[in-house]
Amino acid sequence: MTINNRTTIKKIAKELFAKNGYEGFSMRLLADKSGAGLSSIYNYFADKDQLLKEIFNETNRQLGLLRKSLPRTTTASDMLRQRIYFQFQNIESVVYVLKYYLHFRPDFLKLGRSGYLPTKAYLHIDEVLSRGIETGEFQITKDMVAKESKVIAHSINGFLLEYYPNPPVGEELDEVVESIHNF
Repeated sequence: MTINNRTTIKKIAKELFAKNGYEGFSMRLLADKSGAGLSSIYNYFADKDQLLKEIFNETNRQLGLLRKSLPRTTTASDMLRQRIYFQFQNIESVVYVLKYYLHFRPDFLKLGRSGYLPTKAYLHIDEVLSRGIETGEFQITKDMVAKESKVIAHSINGFLLEYYPNPPVGEELDEVVESIHNF
């Protein structure tokens, strides 16, 4: 079966890149795995980097919209647990974004000694900590929120990279989430 659908090509490219990273991904591999002709892929995308960037931007937008649609929680602690589950429930997309960022780091905003930072990389955790300060659940100062948010987000992301492509499910997922949450 020949597949020429741009959306299907991007879906398969996303899966392959999340599993293999930049060095393990090629347009030829994409053609082989998708059934699309190499010329069809190049008809849609000028090169590998353009394809990957388009998927990165779309994936970031989708994750943001999904995060915004999460139900409001009663406590900041529950909100943190919800965000950790969210990351695992969207593991392929998050891992794609992480691997894209890791490969293209110099293209992102340079923040002095803090390194490079993709836009909005830790804001979902920043929201949790800010709410926890407001409710009195977390005993940190407002000036520590950005730093602590980065630490927590990087911890969660480390688990995602460790588990992908075989994420925990059921009780194992619950245990992992609680472990990260209670950290």
